[in-house]
Amino acid sequence: MDTLAGQVYGFAATIAAGLTLGLFFDLYRLWRRATRPEKAITVLSDLLFWVAATPVTYVYLLMGNWAELRFYVFLGLFLGLFLYFTVFSVIVLNVLLTIWYYGEVLIGGLLQGLWRLFTLPWEGAARWRSSRRWQPRRKSAAWRFSWRPIYGKTFSLRRFWPRCALFRK
Repeated sequence: MDTLAGQVYGFAATIAAGLTLGLFFDLYRLWRRATRPEKAITVLSDLLFWVAATPVTYVYLLMGNWAELRFYVFLGLFLGLFLYFTVFSVIVLNVLLTIWYYGEVLIGGLLQGLWRLFTLPWEGAARWRSSRRWQPRRKSAAWRFSWRPIYGKTFSLRRFWPRCALFRK
């Protein structure tokens, strides 16, 4: 027979196991809220949650009372879960949601900054090409007229500019 101190220690370990299961369940709820999985994935993730929660509970029971299942073990687990969901769950969920939000903001900001760093040269080049400075200036009417046929004849630079050094003999 265990001493009273051993039984209190075992009861405290089962309460701690209930608190830990509540924390894991809040993490799982946060993941489900963020990803919104389909029904089949929800069933599979529920199964995986309990597969992961069982060894955690077993370790706490092994530490607390050599994994002996007694009434106070179930009472301690339910008391730990009740305590967690009535007192700590709101606080922990708010902290986790805040961490999640600022993590999204930080990671999103970093990714957006990297994206802008790599795309800014192309955006700047596209803006410069679409600006008025890039577009060729309109030629004057005299320049456009000088290349047209004059009175039905083709344009001759020799006739248009006879004193040019290129055309002297």
